[in-house]
Amino acid sequence: MVQIAVLGCGLMGGKIAGCMAYHGHKVKVYDSNAAALDALHSNLEVDKRELKCEGLMIHPNFLGQVLCISRLEEVVRDAEYIFEAVIEDLEIKQNLIREVSHLCSQDAVISTNTLNLDIREIAVKAAYPERVMGLRFLHPVYAVPEVEINPTAFTDQKCVEKVRQFLEGIGKTLFFRSGREALILTPEQINSRKLARRQQLLRQHGMLGIPDRGMPHLGHGGNLTPPQDDECATVVDRDCAICMDRPRDCLLCPCHHLVTCHDCAKSLMNRRDFCPICRKEITETIRVYTS
Repeated sequence: MVQIAVLGCGLMGGKIAGCMAYHGHKVKVYDSNAAALDALHSNLEVDKRELKCEGLMIHPNFLGQVLCISRLEEVVRDAEYIFEAVIEDLEIKQNLIREVSHLCSQDAVISTNTLNLDIREIAVKAAYPERVMGLRFLHPVYAVPEVEINPTAFTDQKCVEKVRQFLEGIGKTLFFRSGREALILTPEQINSRKLARRQQLLRQHGMLGIPDRGMPHLGHGGNLTPPQDDECATVVDRDCAICMDRPRDCLLCPCHHLVTCHDCAKSLMNRRDFCPICRKEITETIRVYTS
């Protein structure tokens, strides 16, 4: 499981977050717009239903891998890959990438998702411009394997290779733009890629996707993120989703999600933040003791 940060949960950012969780990775999402964060899981529920209808479902529980967090430093601090997908505005992207580069690990790879902006102009503001590159996912992200890569003159080739290996591991294919025009898929091309993905699942699982076994509603009296059903299955995650250091030992009320340690739960409550899973208001915390 890889630690992923997605910045911006609009149409593309939400799809990138869902796609990474769909392939078994742990995703933290940041957006300065609280309403956008609140709506993300509802949007991902729609994606989940569409994936099932189209025969593209790997496992039904991937939503539990997506955490919505309103503090940027908590999202990027431990991330190995950071995918920025905010609005197409050069100054906003420059400022965000600069701030992120001072908050994240020096080993993190930072990418920006842009159609036509100059990647070099975005990267030059970063503390580590050699770790910044352009990565443009194509819609619909879940089914389309192509990802456009746009490194700059600053970008370290080792970072490019690291990204290539990671994305190929989830079935993506990197390509460089040919000419000035960006690749935009036609409906026929999109359908052909969905068909290819269904055939791939058929070969891997012996069926067109895996039947939905049911997932508790995000507001259930749940607890730890359920284990996954696909080849990316991992043991139940027991580390705090915020600090990543201490064990999960605190229930957030009233949703009863067990996703943070006691200290981080208190911090969320004191700053009137919300549950990272369901985005419900936290009215109380309950310490949990395990043997």
